[in-house]
Amino acid sequence: MIKTVVIVGAGQAGLQTAISLRQGGFEGRVILLGAESRLPYQRPPLSKQVLKGEFTEEKCTLRQQDFLDAQKIEFRPDSHVIALDAQRRAVTLEGGRMVDYDALVVATGSRLNRIQLGGSLLTGVNYLRTLDDALQLREQLKPGVRLVVAGAGYIGLEVAASARALGCEVSVIEAQSGIMQRSALDPIAAFLEDRHRSEGVTFYFNKLMTEIHGGREVQAVSLDDGTLLDAEVILKGLGVQPEIAWLEDSGIEVDRGVLVDEHCRTNLPGVFAAGDCAQTHHSLYPEPVVLESVQNAVSQGKLCAAAILGQDVSYEEPPWFWSEQYDCRLQMAGLPQPGDELVLRENGPNSLTVLSLGADRLNALQCINAPRDYMAGRKLIAAGSQVSRERLADSTTELKDLL
Repeated sequence: MIKTVVIVGAGQAGLQTAISLRQGGFEGRVILLGAESRLPYQRPPLSKQVLKGEFTEEKCTLRQQDFLDAQKIEFRPDSHVIALDAQRRAVTLEGGRMVDYDALVVATGSRLNRIQLGGSLLTGVNYLRTLDDALQLREQLKPGVRLVVAGAGYIGLEVAASARALGCEVSVIEAQSGIMQRSALDPIAAFLEDRHRSEGVTFYFNKLMTEIHGGREVQAVSLDDGTLLDAEVILKGLGVQPEIAWLEDSGIEVDRGVLVDEHCRTNLPGVFAAGDCAQTHHSLYPEPVVLESVQNAVSQGKLCAAAILGQDVSYEEPPWFWSEQYDCRLQMAGLPQPGDELVLRENGPNSLTVLSLGADRLNALQCINAPRDYMAGRKLIAAGSQVSRERLADSTTELKDLL
């Protein structure tokens, strides 16, 4: 009988698991261990609304302490877990204290890739993962400040857009040949790159930052081709990887993340995983995937709770993601597959839809300022039914008419 559920990680996945357990009628102890000192909060606004001063710290908070108390969720901040003892059914906290469980949920999310260069400890060098990081960076983004962003992924580009809105001069360094190469289809990437350039952002592709110069504060950065860029502020936006190092020697199976089945169960009895740290089997795709999104974290949190409660629920919703850069709202659903054909639908001067079409079905779509295409496309992906390439390419045909 499960009397105590311990959830490691107080982000979207961990908090959702706790809430769903209570909503499902679980009456035992729910212990939510958070590594930070703050209440659970949402991360997507950090690179946008928080940097621009549109969101307060309180507005980022997902649930207040009185809600957690009312739900009898034992939230323990500043609880950094360093090891799992699956045989004893306990996790070890920094400092040596152990917390026993009957069921354990691993929801530790992801950690930043940190590349240390000469000058990395100078004032003005920033990462962006936590609310404290965002608040610290916000204080530095003043009009006229020269910002260098290392990495042209989601976070780097969202910060670049926010910084331009604040009047900063922005340069972006990217090791690959274009922006968002891990996530965006080529026409979408080209559209957004043009938009950034029109706002005054300068790109340095196929380049690496090799050194940061300054006394106590940042003054410039060197690139691997000898270019020297003046700068007062630097953001290292070099991507993330699942936070799973603490599971070493625990016996849990990992690959790119913690391996889970369609019910978020790991290979260890009573141990589940959810969110950015989980590599899951999804009914729409042949290979296990790591899905770094709020939607996935929430969905898998619900799955973990259902599995703990003995319910047979699986994950079938197509994954979806979004980004906001200037007046461009990028919405993506599904995952493109090797060999897909790209079909473009141009909806207007500041709108674009790109469909990633398999042999007999729609695998993914990515939209900029095209909410109707996006909503209908999500349903088409979920249905998995055959679609007509000709009708998909005809922008006068509403995607909803193909359902």
